[in-house]
Amino acid sequence: MNNNILYSPIVNENIYNNNNDFSNTTNTNQDYQISIDPNIDIMAKYSVLLPTYNERENLPIIVWLLNDTFTKNNIDYEIIIIDDASPDGTLEVAKKLQQIYGENHIVLRPRAGKLGLGTAYIYGIESATGEFVILMDADMSHHPKYIPEFIKLQKQYNFDIVTGTRYSLGGGVYGWDLRRKLTSRVANFIADTLLNPGVSDLTGSFR
Repeated sequence: MNNNILYSPIVNENIYNNNNDFSNTTNTNQDYQISIDPNIDIMAKYSVLLPTYNERENLPIIVWLLNDTFTKNNIDYEIIIIDDASPDGTLEVAKKLQQIYGENHIVLRPRAGKLGLGTAYIYGIESATGEFVILMDADMSHHPKYIPEFIKLQKQYNFDIVTGTRYSLGGGVYGWDLRRKLTSRVANFIADTLLNPGVSDLTGSFR
């Protein structure tokens, strides 16, 4: 069962002490196909990391949405699929998608077993050929329509990191019980107190 998570595509609370406040600038009903300023250079290549485990049903949808978003915005991209030996045939689906979209856009990096999300990201980064890396979940928790806004903010202000947040205007979590919401909030509070990174959502993985 998928978690319905809505991320607000903003720079989290002035990351790296930037003085601009973007917390109220995001319109979630905006047409993201035309959200990038035509004067902003978007010639860079973007590598999307998609760790997968039993995502055979979701994978074709998220790949289609990613391709549609990048193509309509004329952005060069590659999607790196890191599958941890999914028993449901996710890798076989990924191979078919590679035939459809091409090896230059779909890069397969399967692993021998379920080795964890963190190491999957590291493995994917090692294979990335883009100038920028985008981390996403393959289960539709993160919608690709927000990516152009991420890119726009990064280009305009030369940020090192742009991250989504569930805890600002336009963000939210649906389908979570109270315990899970409290756990997420507490974890973010502790991490923010100890590390003081200046962001509101440290446990999300859309950045």
